[in-house]
Amino acid sequence: MAMNSAMLREPGSTPDDEPAVALTELEAHVLAQVAVNQPISAYDVMKALSRSPVSSLSGSTGAIYPIVKRLRERGLLTAAPVKGSPRRTEVLSCSPAGRAAAARWVGSVSDVDLLPHDPLRSKILFFSLLTKPEQMRFLLEASRALEAKLEELEQYAKAHEGLNLELASQGAAVATKARRRWLQDVLLEISQS
Repeated sequence: MAMNSAMLREPGSTPDDEPAVALTELEAHVLAQVAVNQPISAYDVMKALSRSPVSSLSGSTGAIYPIVKRLRERGLLTAAPVKGSPRRTEVLSCSPAGRAAAARWVGSVSDVDLLPHDPLRSKILFFSLLTKPEQMRFLLEASRALEAKLEELEQYAKAHEGLNLELASQGAAVATKARRRWLQDVLLEISQS
């Protein structure tokens, strides 16, 4: 199984019918967003992703609209036109198979959930490309940016209600604090080397 995907069966299939199909993390997230907020437009899914400081997934037009198209082709989403919409807006809903796939994704734990991609960690792997002053500058800048992100998370949680959002925001805040502490440790290690 790919590290960034959830294995889900095609709608209507049984384990013996055909092999499982992979949904990327973003595809599964979009599917779950529709399942929880249906009916919802692709534009509103995109806005929710781009506004959320809790998610690091791309909410760009170039990412969301092709995903919606693929999920519709797979029979996981359905679309209905909004009457009188000059832009031919459609609202999305999950098919029963789509709702089941979203629930399987939410209820499963995969390797990507345990050690998600961290661009800061990846960059530190290649610190030998930078001089020591450049490394220090990067670490200080990243630490300040994490502090700002933490403040953004706290403000977002205060402005929005709901237990699930509160719990997700708390998780994001804890992870951000841990990353900031880790960067401070890295900074200390490099400054003393």
